[in-house]
Amino acid sequence: MEKVEAKRQNNLDVVKAICAFLVICIHISYKDKLGDIITPLCRIAVPIFFMITGYFYHKTSKAPLKQMKKVLVLIILANFLYFVLGIIMNGKAEVPNKEDIINGLLFNSSPFAFHLWYLNALLYVLIIAYIADKFNKRKYLYFLIPVLLVTNIIFGEYSIVLFNKDYAPIYMRNFLFIGLPYFLIGNLLYENKEKLVEKFPLRKLAILIPVFALTTVLEEQFLNAARKDAIGDLYISTTFFAVAVFLFVVQAKQVSDENVLAVIGKKYSTYIYILHLMFINIFNKFVTASNKILDNTIQIAIFLASLLVAILYVKFKGKFLLAWKKCVNLVDLVKLKYTRGQSE
Repeated sequence: MEKVEAKRQNNLDVVKAICAFLVICIHISYKDKLGDIITPLCRIAVPIFFMITGYFYHKTSKAPLKQMKKVLVLIILANFLYFVLGIIMNGKAEVPNKEDIINGLLFNSSPFAFHLWYLNALLYVLIIAYIADKFNKRKYLYFLIPVLLVTNIIFGEYSIVLFNKDYAPIYMRNFLFIGLPYFLIGNLLYENKEKLVEKFPLRKLAILIPVFALTTVLEEQFLNAARKDAIGDLYISTTFFAVAVFLFVVQAKQVSDENVLAVIGKKYSTYIYILHLMFINIFNKFVTASNKILDNTIQIAIFLASLLVAILYVKFKGKFLLAWKKCVNLVDLVKLKYTRGQSE
């Protein structure tokens, strides 16, 4: 295990790329019975994203403010993108009202694109971890994990079963009931990795993963059959399924740095997550969904389109930053020469 930790976890980069695709499969589901099987399995995507952040927090915690600034910039750029897209597609600007602002502050929702809650929640989680570490209290947060996850399940996916009521997704889909518990699970996985590897070797995980996948699908089937499937994000099996997959990936033989999925996950997965809803909106508005060929291929097309734009953005961003640095250096050089000239 120590040898694995000495090098970059390329396998987790592969998982990030796959999870970006799984999110697309949630937001534009496969049709009929295929969707009933695939969609619940895809629910591990966002939990795993948070778990990866928590797993590597021992590194990012060395420069927490830098990490927060990076996420904040992404939040601003992503919201601006969908604000402009809304004007282009709807012919008018969506101006946040008082309720939008309150929901954004309390529940991480965005008035411009619902999936951007993830970025807002990530920022909140990083702030909470930063404050907890300042007071050396992070260990107390771990006791909240089961409470927060059970609350999510009760008032989320099982709310109709228990209360005959479907609550708005924003109440459970936020930093508190998804972001924080899975981030903390990632912390624990890193801190206890040696013990977990001994307790859950690959051969055992190879059995547990399909078992938890099956129970996840069976939960979905049960809720659908009972007509009590609420709008939730987590099944009872989701956490067990996500953790088993995570542990398997960490222990498995690491792929090379040149692996295509590893490169995509490392460089572009966050941007794919941000961009994919733009292409879904364009597809829903301008493309006929009656073509059955598109039913099972549009997810791949949206992934590839998002990847292409992400690649272009990263390249453009690099060149822009390089040009900006040159301009700053040129200005500094001019100032230096001017200052010397004045002193002479």
